[in-house]
Amino acid sequence: MFNKSFLVNKVVNSLLSRDFHVFISEGVFDVAAKKRQLVLVKTQINIDALQEDQAMSLRSISYFLSANPLIVSVKSNRNFLQDNVIYSRFQLPVVTPEMFDDVLEGDVPSIHSAKGKHAVDIDHSALREKREQEGFSLQELSELIGISKKALYEIEKKRKNPSAETVEKLEKILRIELRKNYEMKKVDKPTYMKPKNDFQRIVSKEFNRIGIDNSAVSNAPFEIVGKESFSLITNLADDTDSIKDVRNVKKLSSVLSSRAFFITKKGKEESVEGVPVLLESELSDIESSKELNKRIRKA
Repeated sequence: MFNKSFLVNKVVNSLLSRDFHVFISEGVFDVAAKKRQLVLVKTQINIDALQEDQAMSLRSISYFLSANPLIVSVKSNRNFLQDNVIYSRFQLPVVTPEMFDDVLEGDVPSIHSAKGKHAVDIDHSALREKREQEGFSLQELSELIGISKKALYEIEKKRKNPSAETVEKLEKILRIELRKNYEMKKVDKPTYMKPKNDFQRIVSKEFNRIGIDNSAVSNAPFEIVGKESFSLITNLADDTDSIKDVRNVKKLSSVLSSRAFFITKKGKEESVEGVPVLLESELSDIESSKELNKRIRKA
C-alpha cells in the first residue's frame, strides 16, 4: 500500500544509490538533492490533491535556485498513473516512482500526457532531413502513416509532437530513431508569491531595492528566496532566541548551494551556530547586493 512515507523513502533511496547529497524536508518539497544539478521533489499520492499555491511556491523556489522540480505520484482521481508517461500539474512534471528511477538514469523516452492524449518528444529536424533524403514529399509520407499533410507539416515545424503510434510508423518507414529521452528542466520564468505578513513584505521590498530579485514563499524551510550573482534563502524571526533548526538550515543551504541567513527584529548576535544574522533595521542602510553579501560573509 502506497503512503507518503513510502514515496519519500523510495525517492531518497533512488537518489542515494546514485550518490546524490540529500536533504529531507516537509511542505513545498519533500526532498532536495544535489549532484551535478539540483533536484527538488514533491511527493503526492493523489496528484489531483496537489494545491495550486504549493505548486506555485515550488516553481518559485525552483526558479530562484536554478533547480529541477519534479512531482512523484501514484494516481489521479480517476486512475493510476502510467510508468512510461510524464504528466503535468500546474506546469510541473509528474512521474511515478518507477519513472523517477528512469529519469535519474536519463534513458526514458519523453512521452507527455495532455488532455488524455500521449505525445512523444522527437528530433523534428532529423525527421525533416530523413524524409527529404528518402525522397518523400509531405503528402506522400503523411498518406503512408495515416495523418494529414498539415499535421505532418506542424510536426516538422516543432509546433506539435506526434502520438506514439505516429512515431512508430515514422521510425519504421524512414528507418531512423526519432524519440528523444526526457531531460529534467529548470523553471525558466519567475513566479512571485504574495508575502503572507508585513515582515516578509518589508524584507522582500528591501531586497528588491538593492537589486536582489526575490519572492516570499510558504510551507518551505525558509521564507524568502532570491538571487542576484548568488542565490539566497532567508528565514525570519522575532529575535535570535526564537531561531530554530539552525543545523538543518546549514545543511539545506549546502545542498541548495545558496547563502542562508536569518533576519530578526531584535537581538545582538551577528550569527547563530555559524549562520549570519541581520537586523531588520540594518536593511535600510545596505545600498547594494554586493554590500549585503559582504555583511553575510563577515558575520
